Amino acid sequence: MDHEATESVAMEIGLLIGSLDQLENVAAWGYDYAEISPGLLGIDEAGGTIEQKALEQIQGSPVPVTAMCGFLARSKVVGPEIDNAHVRDYVIRLFDAMQQAGVPVIGYGSGGSRFVPDEFSRDRALGQVNDFLQMCADLGEPRGVQVALEPYNYDDANLINTVPEGIEMVQKVSRPGIQLMADFFHMRLNGESFDTLAAAGPYLIHAHIAEPGRGRPQTTPAEHAAYLRALCEAGYYGRVTQTGDLPAYDSPTEAAAALKRFAREGGERK
Repeated sequence: MDHEATESVAMEIGLLIGSLDQLENVAAWGYDYAEISPGLLGIDEAGGTIEQKALEQIQGSPVPVTAMCGFLARSKVVGPEIDNAHVRDYVIRLFDAMQQAGVPVIGYGSGGSRFVPDEFSRDRALGQVNDFLQMCADLGEPRGVQVALEPYNYDDANLINTVPEGIEMVQKVSRPGIQLMADFFHMRLNGESFDTLAAAGPYLIHAHIAEPGRGRPQTTPAEHAAYLRALCEAGYYGRVTQTGDLPAYDSPTEAAAALKRFAREGGERK
């Protein structure tokens, strides 16, 4: 993927929604696209295939649906007892649905799925994540689906927590269908510097931003601008989804406008 900035390339700002009925709001508020979870397509880890109504809503939407998150809610890919056959069946159904709906990217955060149990080998756990991502590449690449590995905060996962650790895993997997995402939320919870994004540019295919909360001081527009500028400086001009509230702004419309402005200014400064 070519991340070089040109006059015709601009970062897109999207919004995570909990219902396909919100698609018109996403457009009205000024976002470029919507991000959804598998459940909105009628898919979950227990069963299901894409629902015709969901497909029709996506196809008739005033904004495209171009990303997904919430990959694994219950299944484990790390530990002494994992059900690879069950996970594989789910991934096939999910990627088939994504292909039908024209959604090209899903983030793999799902910290609980890769939480390493006590006294379990971390090297073995990393190998299991590698195996899972290799399977995703095998299934996703023929369907035009990519997985964006998301480093997760230390409170909610104990494996692949930082951007450098994410880069290392993506390099180890070494498949076009497995790339990287960055998330302001997790980086801020971890106290991770945006400087770590400099090395991530060649691997980034998605990004998130939301208020970390959890008793921490409220983040500011200056911090949001610094994050988007760091992405631009790394050579990333793809999608950035707002996945939760940003209380620094009075409305979704104001948030969308501010994030777009920061992204544009970040690209201009580069």
